[in-house]
Amino acid sequence: MSRIRVGVVFGGPSREHGVSFYSAKCLLENLPGDLYESVPLFVSKDGLWHTPEASAEEMTAQFARPDNALLFDGVKPGSELAKPEAIIGSFLAAHGASRVDVMFPIVHGTFGEDGVYQGLFESFNIPYVGCGVSASAVGMDKILMKAAFSAAGLPQVHYVPVTKSDWGSGGRRHLLEERLEMMPMPVFVKPACAGSSVGVTKVKSVNDLDRAIALALEMDTKAIVEEGVDAREIECSVLEGEAGEPALASLPGEIIPGHEFYDYEDKYIDNTSRPVIPAALAPELVEEIRALAVSAFDAVGGAGFARVDFFLERSSGKILLNEINSLPGFTPISMYPKMWEATGTSLPVLLGKLVQSAFRRPVRGR
Repeated sequence: MSRIRVGVVFGGPSREHGVSFYSAKCLLENLPGDLYESVPLFVSKDGLWHTPEASAEEMTAQFARPDNALLFDGVKPGSELAKPEAIIGSFLAAHGASRVDVMFPIVHGTFGEDGVYQGLFESFNIPYVGCGVSASAVGMDKILMKAAFSAAGLPQVHYVPVTKSDWGSGGRRHLLEERLEMMPMPVFVKPACAGSSVGVTKVKSVNDLDRAIALALEMDTKAIVEEGVDAREIECSVLEGEAGEPALASLPGEIIPGHEFYDYEDKYIDNTSRPVIPAALAPELVEEIRALAVSAFDAVGGAGFARVDFFLERSSGKILLNEINSLPGFTPISMYPKMWEATGTSLPVLLGKLVQSAFRRPVRGR
């Protein structure tokens, strides 16, 4: 029986361009070789797709650089994409050369995490791993995501959405400022759609709000201001169920931040944060977190896999849903595969399950 050819898509026009190299390397090295043939497919910052041979060369060249150089190598604001005809032409050429049966997009941030590439694959009827177009878009947009969680009755921290147009309008800005001034400090200000801890500011004084919101709105047209809570940071991995079965949740893990909060540098650069897997939690809390993780996955219409992040408030013991990551990483420090390993599912088995989940997705419009 011939092996299934899996296109591992990485790079892309994203601020997390370099991070995806690490996830892609993990997939390429750990997909079970007896069942799958992994094929690298690199997308450059201008959106152009590259053949497997050129993609392998790019990966080799990039890993010859210092780690920090690659991790910080993302698309800068204002960067332009190639012409549409060039992008589509390169995609068709790369897909034709790769002869893949299924795509595994591991482009973190924009294009890979927000539904753009998922829509591309669906338009060409190409099976792919992970959340679909709508779930990806909602999961990437923190404001839409929180609205979906609210509609499902899931517990969250208090938050205020801020749009660039409202913040630039005198009357509407005044109303927003009144709401924000009522929030207890500290608060966290985030771009709504910037991805993994990018552009996040912890604000301890109302006088610093304007600068933090301005920073977030440089990266996105929407920002979100969240009430800070004194809490442990708990994460849980979710995997789509087989044959119509409910999704499964791993044992939870805990992140002990090395910085004041778990920001981009703490996550990828400084290596000062510390994971605890499984988290030291009472059995009833473990089961509550696992159930809430599946509920969050279902609330956005998740498919394939996701990681769900929680706050466990120290004073009350209350579990609060923070966010869902619809395309979790497979870097050396990524929690998603580590939590499944602690639950009893090895990385190669997990990757095989993910590839198989792609073929259960109904064809759109049929």
